[in-house]
Amino acid sequence: MRSLLKLVVILFCVQRGEGHWLRSLIEDQRSGYPAVDDSQTEASGVGLSRSPIVPVRSRRSALDSQCELRSILLQVRDLGLGYDSDETVLFKYCSGTCPHVRSNHDLTLTNLMLSGVLSHPAPGQLWHNAPCCRPTHHEDMAFLDNSHRWHKVEKLSAAGCSCVG
Repeated sequence: MRSLLKLVVILFCVQRGEGHWLRSLIEDQRSGYPAVDDSQTEASGVGLSRSPIVPVRSRRSALDSQCELRSILLQVRDLGLGYDSDETVLFKYCSGTCPHVRSNHDLTLTNLMLSGVLSHPAPGQLWHNAPCCRPTHHEDMAFLDNSHRWHKVEKLSAAGCSCVG
């Protein structure tokens, strides 16, 4: 039961990016094991690694890296759509990173490019091989310009986000 609890704590630390806790947990875990005969581990192919333990750390905190809907208050003229309006609106957008999980398609495409069956993209052509944080649906936005006319811009603001690709 104690080993299961330690495993849960280790997985939680990795998920949260708190890898610096792993060293103490794993060293404590190793001290609880009985002595292992190296000849038995070599024959079975299973055993404890004698290499030093490197703590796992993420580059960004978990909060910064999630693909999610964010918002910012802007004046309509700052949207860059050519409207003359001092009105302030809530612009919603998608931001964050997505996990890169290589699919069979990605592996096959890479193999075909390396073998020369498919040519590499020409300079200036984009080839994306990682998922992007993109809007899944949008909202319309209405506002009043400085000449007291109403404008409705369709699909201006993001309404939901997801990793696409």
